Amino acid sequence: MSRKCWPSLIKPSVCSPALVHPPAWDRRWLGIAVSLLVAGLVWLAPLPAGLSQAGREALAVTLFTVVWWIFNVTPPAYATLLMLLGYMLLGLATPEQVFHIWTMPLMWLIIAAFLLAAAVTKSGLAQRVAYFFMLRYATSYRSLIVLTYGLGLVLSLLIPHPFPRALLVMAVMGAIIQQARMERSNVAALGLSVFVATTATSMIFLTGDSTLNIAIVGFSGVTVGWLDWIKYMAVPGIVASLAMLGLFLLVFPQRGPVTIDHAALRAEQQKLGPITRREVVTLAWVLAALALWATDFLHHIDPAWVALGAVVGLSLPVVGDVLDAKDISTGVNWPIIFFVMGALAIGAVGKATGLSEWLAASLLPATPPQNPYVFAALVGGATMLIHMVLGSALACMSIVAPPMVQYAAATGMNPLVPALIIYTAVSIHYLLPFQHVTILLGQGEVGGYDSRQVLRYGLPLTLVVFVVIILVEVTWWQFVGLL
Repeated sequence: MSRKCWPSLIKPSVCSPALVHPPAWDRRWLGIAVSLLVAGLVWLAPLPAGLSQAGREALAVTLFTVVWWIFNVTPPAYATLLMLLGYMLLGLATPEQVFHIWTMPLMWLIIAAFLLAAAVTKSGLAQRVAYFFMLRYATSYRSLIVLTYGLGLVLSLLIPHPFPRALLVMAVMGAIIQQARMERSNVAALGLSVFVATTATSMIFLTGDSTLNIAIVGFSGVTVGWLDWIKYMAVPGIVASLAMLGLFLLVFPQRGPVTIDHAALRAEQQKLGPITRREVVTLAWVLAALALWATDFLHHIDPAWVALGAVVGLSLPVVGDVLDAKDISTGVNWPIIFFVMGALAIGAVGKATGLSEWLAASLLPATPPQNPYVFAALVGGATMLIHMVLGSALACMSIVAPPMVQYAAATGMNPLVPALIIYTAVSIHYLLPFQHVTILLGQGEVGGYDSRQVLRYGLPLTLVVFVVIILVEVTWWQFVGLL
């Protein structure tokens, strides 16, 4: 079977036969036809009253682009740039509005997070941590599943992006699988667990997912520090991780014997050799960044500037020498950067043209529910439905978050509440691999699972997500004063 790289947000080096689509010309031409049809209907067809001409044009351009994202007509970064060009050529937004994110700490935190992830992986520190835990706690099939969540949490402090974390853990898990000679169903379950665990544990820290977590803060318009995120999301994130772990063990019980070859694991660990200077230096800079993030309430330095400082430190002679000039191009996933830029531009244009207000008025009850549990069910349910159609967490957030935040304003609710509900609905819910890029990353040869395993887990996961959003998050936010 020929190998084909996923032409999307994943770095070009990540390939898998399972990511092969129908002939490119067929899918792309279909996407172009659908995008023109959708944009034409929005541009010409009668719509509910209240939408300005500028709002209509913004909706047409946005949906045109979303269709291109879904069908991969062109790599999403280029489709995003086309959308931004459309906004400006039609006079829907100024360049200052479209590219405003480049003046915000948000963008620089995302870039710095990629470079920190590159340093931790490049130095060998992440691999050493993974083997440390595997050698001590990998004793059975169940313990391996649990370890995927434990490593996901620990490594989220060192590697602020889910892609390299998941691939690193999968590489270690792959060595175990090769030696254990376990049944195919166990192989698929262990692989899927690595990527599912990554989505769950990314919720706990602001830097757990340097794309989704930071983007949703931008959509809310609220300044959120590293400890603020822990205050609001650590408990829901931990509960979600434990609930998803328990569900996983129920859905995928062990089939046949599983034997862990610790000698083979130890041999792989020994290949790393003694701890190196680069590992020590990297750990020192990461710990320094974590300490400054955790104490931002004292020094009031934005987490983005802390991260950039650590990145520069890792490039300095003597005290660094870990990052070099090549890492700027290879360590940063620039397609994701452009995608985030476009996603936030949708919110800015939607607000400027009245599109966000019109969407809220058209899709939601005229009066927002005053009961926070009913409000959470409404926002969470609507977001999950739209996410299932769009298949992209960022695309869904960019369309849903602005009107939902504006909708909640009528109740006097903190705009962070609807933003975090939307974030939860898209970050840990999926029925098929294409509906979450982290799950898609592991499909096929990389993780050993396919859409059947994902659907088998995703169906009951829907209930878990509702429980987390409605019961856990709303109750916790009332306790800590966010609601």
